[in-house]
Amino acid sequence: MTGFDIYSAIGGTDEKFLEESESPCKRKTDLLPIVSAVSVAASIAIIAAGSFLTTRVIDPQPGVTYEITTAGINSETAFTDDAGGGIRQDIEKIDSAVSFGGMGFEGLMAYDISELSTPEPWNAEMKLDSLPVYRDLSYSAELSSAGCAVYLSEEQLNEKAENIAALLDTEIISKETTYIRDICRDDLPEEIKNSVLCLDAKCSGSITVTVYGEGRIRILFENSKTPPEYRFTYHNTTAEKAEEVLARLSEEFSDLLQYDDPVCYSYADRTFSGEENRSYYVYNKSEDPVQDILNFSLTYASFAPNDRGDLMCIWLNDSLCSAEYMGNYPVISADEAESLLLNGRYYSSVPDDYLRNGTVSADDIAKTELVYRDSSREEYYQPYYRFYVELDSGKSDSADGLKTFGIFYVPAVKAEYLNDFNVNITFN
Repeated sequence: MTGFDIYSAIGGTDEKFLEESESPCKRKTDLLPIVSAVSVAASIAIIAAGSFLTTRVIDPQPGVTYEITTAGINSETAFTDDAGGGIRQDIEKIDSAVSFGGMGFEGLMAYDISELSTPEPWNAEMKLDSLPVYRDLSYSAELSSAGCAVYLSEEQLNEKAENIAALLDTEIISKETTYIRDICRDDLPEEIKNSVLCLDAKCSGSITVTVYGEGRIRILFENSKTPPEYRFTYHNTTAEKAEEVLARLSEEFSDLLQYDDPVCYSYADRTFSGEENRSYYVYNKSEDPVQDILNFSLTYASFAPNDRGDLMCIWLNDSLCSAEYMGNYPVISADEAESLLLNGRYYSSVPDDYLRNGTVSADDIAKTELVYRDSSREEYYQPYYRFYVELDSGKSDSADGLKTFGIFYVPAVKAEYLNDFNVNITFN
């Protein structure tokens, strides 16, 4: 084989729920076709998924503290090391480049930006001096183009599968392990070829637990039934009904999620015809705003229905289970990031000719978020300001009144701590 794709290689994967599972742009952002006269089926979703969530609280660094006031995070207070010396000056420079992969460009469709509203823990009133950065230990340049990653040992994957089965009150009947060597190119290093791509555990009750090599976990249900009073579909489910079913699911699977304070949310982007494409998520809220940003972006659960409106799949995500803390990095403000965006200093897959008048203007910025990307195509988990920019409506063959919001990233880490971000360079 000259190349491979992780999901087609392992087989038996329903594309519908894979499309429901991504991260960033709520968890999922579509790669919208650059050619306007194209069918909805041609749009490609960025895939994200999940892993076993332990009960631990992710502490960015032992001894690291910051002050929270009634007005939010104190702008004069930075993360400090154990010696109280402020932000470490010897932290390693990192790469900030965003890898989009696939074809088309990253964006979402909606009649109004309010349709894409989610309870992001970050807001513009927060004054953050620094944020933690992690190295993704499962990243490898050789596998990144295939959208997969490996790190955990087969023993660790077995342990995760056993834990999940116990939390679901089911028993493992059989296991099957897939190695990178089973599907990969012959020219890959032996260490990578002998790594575990995933472990499938067939369980009683027609449940299948798949643990991936970097720790994500997918749980498939063949016979799950959702009570008829709950509306659980991709299409034509209102935000209120979605909240009801998510509350029920988070309670039913509370032992699995192990969330002290689950935050349930849903949003619906749209297809070219205007049909809804709803997604369902839960993350754990803490008393720490930085922890909440990490939980929202990197440790969360997503639920997906089947065509009958019953539960088909749960993805569990804990990207930090295969990550190494690198330090707290100084960050810029949202205003500084917007200034860079307006001056053409950003990462985006949106072509310039899709922008109104060929450039991003302040009036076109519909929404700003502070997020961590959890793509297996990048080496670091780091903060970005993510901007939703309304594009030229004449460029897409979509339903009347439907808007396209292109996605633009500006690194939140200050440029002097980045190897590749120069404010004099345009990146799209």
